[in-house]
Amino acid sequence: MLLVGLLLFTLVGCQNNGSGQTHSKTSTSKAVVSKPSRQVKRQSSSQPAKSIAAKLAAKQQASLTYVALGDSLSVGLFADSSQTDFVHTFTNLIEQQTHKPVHLVTTASVGKTVANFGLPQVNQVLAQKPDLVTIEFGTNDAVGGSDAQVIAKFKADLSQVVQTLQQNSSAQLILMTTWSPKDGEYVASDLVFDQAIQAVGQTYHVPVANMAQIWQNQADVTGPAGRALPDFAAWGTSDTFHPNQKGHDLIAKLLGQVLQQQ
Repeated sequence: MLLVGLLLFTLVGCQNNGSGQTHSKTSTSKAVVSKPSRQVKRQSSSQPAKSIAAKLAAKQQASLTYVALGDSLSVGLFADSSQTDFVHTFTNLIEQQTHKPVHLVTTASVGKTVANFGLPQVNQVLAQKPDLVTIEFGTNDAVGGSDAQVIAKFKADLSQVVQTLQQNSSAQLILMTTWSPKDGEYVASDLVFDQAIQAVGQTYHVPVANMAQIWQNQADVTGPAGRALPDFAAWGTSDTFHPNQKGHDLIAKLLGQVLQQQ
């Protein structure tokens, strides 16, 4: 009897050890499988940030509306023709980058500032239901000087334009800095206004197209004076202040680069 009992005890002990090993292997196998599945989930949930062009392309409507809000630069002075100014060339770039037709609305006037034109025209811009708006002011504003009070007023007015557009539309906005000839009379003032524009862009998370990188180092982006340009005959012949065709081309190229920003 003692011998039988010992045999039974030995058999039961062997069965228990085998069951424990099998359970351990199963648990380890589940742990190995579950870790990669959680990692894959984290990877799939992270999406890369989209560029401005990609956001515009992702819109449901078949076409886009671009509004150019600004002064004489946005009017087109002094490109070779009204169809080759920076707003038209930039419109073509938007179409190329989004693969959608673009309706251009130019809301601009010669000699204007953000206070006497930008702010009063905001509702007109909103009425167009824009998908993209370039805001180009500061060049004429800088003629009035750049003391602290003037800059504070400019920043407040420009901020109001940006806020109104952001709060009442889903439009992508692009701010533009000032324009000047390389050795222009108001360069020092222009650069102070440029800093103000950059500050507004940073505050409201709006990209800024810095035109100073075009005109500061290139003398051939303005002039020559005295050219008769039929599309702009109402403003006389070309001058040495406004961008010429090369200047307009480079401005459009700069804006096209901004479209690729996230």
